[in-house]
Amino acid sequence: MYTKEQHYQIDNVLEYIEINLDQSLSLEQLAKVSTYSPYHFQRLFKGIVGETPANYVKRLRLENAAHFLIYEHRIPITQIALMCGFSSLSYFTATFQANFQMSPKKWREGGYLERFPREYEDDSKKSKQSRKMEKELQDQEEYNKFQWLNLEKVKIVELPAFSAVKRQSVGPYTEGVPNAWEEIHRFANARDLVSEATFMYGIPKNNPYITPPGKSRYDCLLSVNDPDKLTLEQERIYHFRGGKHAVYEFEEPVDYRERNRLIECYSELYSFWLPKSGYKYLANPVELVEVEPIPGTLSLRCKIKSIALAIEPK
Repeated sequence: MYTKEQHYQIDNVLEYIEINLDQSLSLEQLAKVSTYSPYHFQRLFKGIVGETPANYVKRLRLENAAHFLIYEHRIPITQIALMCGFSSLSYFTATFQANFQMSPKKWREGGYLERFPREYEDDSKKSKQSRKMEKELQDQEEYNKFQWLNLEKVKIVELPAFSAVKRQSVGPYTEGVPNAWEEIHRFANARDLVSEATFMYGIPKNNPYITPPGKSRYDCLLSVNDPDKLTLEQERIYHFRGGKHAVYEFEEPVDYRERNRLIECYSELYSFWLPKSGYKYLANPVELVEVEPIPGTLSLRCKIKSIALAIEPK
């Protein structure tokens, strides 16, 4: 059983890794961030996260590279390797091949479709030239021709920065996330921290088609206006940076169990809206969430009102 303080310190390390993934991340360096000795840190990290620091860093680098290869076609493979913290193209290629059973080049050219929804699998058998022609035709169509989103409704919004309490769900996004929202909402509501001005933002840390479901992480952030009220309870305060985001608001909020649909929506933002927008994305997507009581019960209903990408000009 691990203490709340130990969880906080490992959480600090996870945030540090995410921000500095393109840098050298030695065991000694990460242990220093955690405030523990390298030996104690390694044991603690594996016990809480479920894998060693070295394996976690390598997996995260590979998954980020896999994501860039799909959605950033203009970035050369060598540059993606360096962006994700690999020391050389040859090492990146060998590691990628061992993890995904195909080369980065094959992945980029459509091999990733083997992991994506069934309706896309037929496309993976088409030639590269055929896919290129279809892409050119798609680019000429209006945004509202796509499957899920009317991309003309994407808005550029400045999301506010705020202090927040957090709960993290580890596992499939379709299962544990609503429970994490219920926990944090009840915690905050019992302390009169929930009001009409409260922000509830979910941050999916992984692409479920790339990361194994059991290792997917999802942060539930609930804003607090007066974080000093929580210091005596040793509730760690997190900070959402805010900033410019591309936001798509659903006409009807989406249930967490519809994760396949949400991934398709993200794909349309990344693949169709982003290249034409003049922006590049900066970090994990953000989901604006509503939590409401279910009438006649003690349960809560959690749904996603909007999805957003942090952006800046190219």
